[in-house]
Amino acid sequence: MKHNYIRMAAATAMAGVTFGIAAPAANAVEANRAAVAASVSAADFEALKAANPASATNGEAEMTAQEFAELTAEGEAQSGLVSLKGKAGAVIALLKKSPGLFKAAVKAAKKGARAFESWVNSLSNWNPVKWAIKSAPDAIIWEVIKYLASQ
Repeated sequence: MKHNYIRMAAATAMAGVTFGIAAPAANAVEANRAAVAASVSAADFEALKAANPASATNGEAEMTAQEFAELTAEGEAQSGLVSLKGKAGAVIALLKKSPGLFKAAVKAAKKGARAFESWVNSLSNWNPVKWAIKSAPDAIIWEVIKYLASQ
């Protein structure tokens, strides 16, 4: 696939999200995400980890299928919190469920916000921590980075 096609597809998707056209599709995906995450077998999980070249450096290589299931369940349970401190605490609690991810997140946060953002982007698309952080407002991400950098 040529680079221009990818750029055009990304621009179209952003326009769709901006104008609210993609919102019903996003809600449909969100409703089914927990069922899909729960259906990942241990063998599939290991294959997903092996397919991500950044797994060895971002802390995902140490994650087990059990930790993945716990992270997914915790992410779903914490998604309804309202307060800023509560949401930042929920993201931090989610990170602490996997010691490898937590260590990598602290290391990235100590290097700054851009390094932390790069680390988050290096996580696999199946990782619930990535989507918990990406879906959080900027204020919550700053709270999480400040907390992690102080560790």
